[in-house]
Amino acid sequence: MQVTMASQTGRALEFGIYRDGDNNLDTSQSNTLRQARDVSLADRSIQFMVENTTSCLRQAQGDTVTDTYTLDGGAKHEIDQRPAGDMADPGSLAQFIARTLDNAEKSDAKQSWIDLVDHGAGDGGGLEADSYGGVMPMQSIADAIAKGEAIHAKEHPEDANRTIDGVVANQCLMSTMGFADALSHAGVKWLASGKA
Repeated sequence: MQVTMASQTGRALEFGIYRDGDNNLDTSQSNTLRQARDVSLADRSIQFMVENTTSCLRQAQGDTVTDTYTLDGGAKHEIDQRPAGDMADPGSLAQFIARTLDNAEKSDAKQSWIDLVDHGAGDGGGLEADSYGGVMPMQSIADAIAKGEAIHAKEHPEDANRTIDGVVANQCLMSTMGFADALSHAGVKWLASGKA
């Protein structure tokens, strides 16, 4: 059996999971994180960058927190845990995109994908805002991805050509033609659906 270390040849994939579990889907969509851990354990060429807003971590206190970490080889490497952020804020998504691309550069990943996990509303958008019950418009999601790419390019000019290659819309109805069009204008090549 031959083992090749990811750091020597670069990873195949940096996969960012942006999960807004501050609602009734918190428990049911947490399976996404278990699957990521299992994939990470089975395939060292894939690293996960996770930003997870959830109440599952502190159910006793009823607090909702945002937990940021990487998964590598099945191991969780904590970056930050703080009071819940607004995952439906385009600025938060842009910062997550930049962090995911930063990790992709460090590991010399061949591709970078993100998974958006929350409620979705088709052409109406996705990533539910708990403060007003609406969702981030799909154009705002695409713009946030482009802004995150620009942040990474500005801070890492040596890696300015790195972009998000694909988006998994793990939200109801989000793999629409309208969303695909908005993403294509942001330079995203692939759209996959994680939900009907």
